[in-house]
Amino acid sequence: MTTTQLEEEVYAALVADENVMGLLHNRESSIFHTRAPAVYPDYSILVYSVISDVPALHADNAENAHRVTIRIHIITGENDYTELYSAVKNLMSELGFIRIQSTPFIDEDGKFMMITDWKITIGDE
Repeated sequence: MTTTQLEEEVYAALVADENVMGLLHNRESSIFHTRAPAVYPDYSILVYSVISDVPALHADNAENAHRVTIRIHIITGENDYTELYSAVKNLMSELGFIRIQSTPFIDEDGKFMMITDWKITIGDE
């Protein structure tokens, strides 16, 4: 599986998950790849991107597996992110990802955010 295919799989799973979709203001239109718009009128939104793709297993002079880390920003206007974070956490775990870190904060505009990094090792086919 390529990194691009993995990103597509994560997006498709997010869109298919009714728990996640029910917590996003504009459903799949609230999910962004790599960057969100500078100004977005309705929150909650998700922003996902690959932040790392490194070799994990070499054999016979070839890379046989790679470790990919996907970062998901959960941004929730003036509301707590806990429920959406829980839904994303359950989904990513079902996909085989392991959470490696989470950082909660509130920005200068009062938006609640949770940034989480998820790691998975995938073999090349």
